Amino acid sequence: MIRHKRLATSGFTLLEAMLATVILAFALTSVLALLSHASRFVSDCRKTARSTQILQQKMEDIRLLSWSQLAAYTNSFVDTYSGTYSGTVAQSTFDTYNGTATVKTVTLTVTWKNQRGLSVTNTLTSLVSNGGINTYIF
Repeated sequence: MIRHKRLATSGFTLLEAMLATVILAFALTSVLALLSHASRFVSDCRKTARSTQILQQKMEDIRLLSWSQLAAYTNSFVDTYSGTYSGTVAQSTFDTYNGTATVKTVTLTVTWKNQRGLSVTNTLTSLVSNGGINTYIF
């Protein structure tokens, strides 16, 4: 009796290899899309953090102004570092004494474009008093 050894065939068929390639392509595409969204999100977070820094800096500048300088302060500003942030300054009387304003509400608003091109705003409001911190420094 002669025995024929069966040749062991191992490996994948063409159909199995193509199916594995399609699944791998879907997985890679979803990972790349996730990375794209994550980088866009991180960029938007950085821009929001920068807008907060701009607002804080402008508010500290305003707090150092004298009362007459505050009354003559411009109503708009642009961030000189990047130029992509534009802002507005709104003032209103908060408290008066004998008909004279003693405390003002100052609201700063900064606007910029996010990664999708949409306008985003950030706001900071504070009270500034006549004869406040500026009399201690100057």
